[in-house]
Amino acid sequence: MNTMKYFLLNNWIFISEAARLAGRNLVASFFWLVSAVAGTSFAVILMMLQTGFKNALEDSTTSVIDRLDGDLFIVSKRMYILAIPQTFPLRRIEAAAGFAGVKSAYPLMIENRRTSWRRSGDGVSRRIRVIAYPPRSDLLDIAEVKATRDAWSAPETALADSLSKPHLVGRIHTGDVSELSRRRLKIVGMFSLGTDFHNDGTLIMSDANLLRYVPERAGSSRGDDRIDIGVIKIQPGYRIDQIESAIAAILPGDVRVLSKAEFVAKEKRFWKRVAPIGIVFDIGVGVGLIVGMAICYQVLFAEVSDRLAEFATMKAIGHTELFLGLAVVIQALLLAAISFAVGLAISAGLYRLAHAATGLPMDMRIGDAREILALTIGMCSIAGLLAASRLKTADPAALFK
Repeated sequence: MNTMKYFLLNNWIFISEAARLAGRNLVASFFWLVSAVAGTSFAVILMMLQTGFKNALEDSTTSVIDRLDGDLFIVSKRMYILAIPQTFPLRRIEAAAGFAGVKSAYPLMIENRRTSWRRSGDGVSRRIRVIAYPPRSDLLDIAEVKATRDAWSAPETALADSLSKPHLVGRIHTGDVSELSRRRLKIVGMFSLGTDFHNDGTLIMSDANLLRYVPERAGSSRGDDRIDIGVIKIQPGYRIDQIESAIAAILPGDVRVLSKAEFVAKEKRFWKRVAPIGIVFDIGVGVGLIVGMAICYQVLFAEVSDRLAEFATMKAIGHTELFLGLAVVIQALLLAAISFAVGLAISAGLYRLAHAATGLPMDMRIGDAREILALTIGMCSIAGLLAASRLKTADPAALFK
C-alpha cells in the first residue's frame, strides 16, 4: 500500500511540475498566445458552424412535423420528403375518421409550386410555401396561429411567418395587402416558424382559402380534394401502434400511415443518407479538424523550436525528455481549452446572426458542444505529440559549443 501511495505521489508531482512548466510557456509571450488561440479557435468555429448548419438542415425540414398536433399521419406513398409534397384524395382521411379509437382526423395541405407571392414593395413574384387546414382544428401547435384563428378564417386572409427571408416578404406587417397567385391577399397576423433549405417563407391560411387560390386542388366532389397530410388524433386509452396498423390495413395502397416519430425519422433519414448536402457538412467538420490540427502543430512546433536552447538546458540539469514532452502536450491541452471557450462564444454569436438572417433554427446543443470539445482536445493532443518530437534535437552539449 505504501509503495502504491509513493508511486502515485511521485507521478502527481511529475505531472504537476510539467503542467506548471506548460502554463508558464503558454503565457510567456502574449503575442504567441493570441495568435495560437486565434488559429485554433478558428478551427473550432469552423467545426461549430458546419455542425450548426447540419442541425439546422435536419431541424428545419421537420419543423412543420414537430409542430403538428397529432398522433398519426397519413401521407402519399409517393412522398419521400415533405419539401416536395405528393397529394392524395381527402376521402382517405374521411375513411380513417370513422375508425374506432380515432378522436379526430383533419386534412392539411402544403402548396409551394403554384403559389407565387407578390409583395407590395417591388411587385416581383416569388414562390412561397402555403400551409392550409381547417382553422378550428388547431393542427399547428403555434400560439400566435391559434390566437388569431378567427381572423385568418375569413376569405382572402392569411398569416405570414416573421422569420421568412427578407428578400421574400420584406418588412411585412399585420394589415398589409398584397397578392398571392394574382389574387388579393390581406395579412391579418404574424407567427414564427422559420425557413428551411427548400422554402424561403411561409403563409398560413384556411383550407377553403387555399382552394380559391389553387383551384387545381379541388376535385369533382369534396372527397376528391387533393391534400398532403392527414393528421389523426387518438382517443385516450387506445394504443397508437395498434390503431396505426388497423388504419393502414383498411386504407388503399396509395397512402401510408406513420407515427410522428416515424414521420420525423423518415424525413431526417433522407437528408442524412440520400441528400448530398448532409454529407457536405460532415466533410466540412473533418476539414475543420484537419485545419485545426495543422495550425496547432505549426504554432507548437514553432514554440518548441524557439525554446530549444531552454529545453536543452533543462535536459542538462536532469529533466528527462518524457517530462519535457509531457509539458508540451499539456500546453497543447491548455491551448485547446482556451481556444474552445473562445470558439464557443464566437459561434454562439454567429448562430444568432445566421438565425436572424436566414430564419434557420440555429441552436447550440450541449451534445454538439461536447463532441466539438472532444475533437478539439484530440487534434491539439496529436499536434502536441508531433511537436514534442522536436525535443529530440535539444542537445545539452550544443550549449557549450
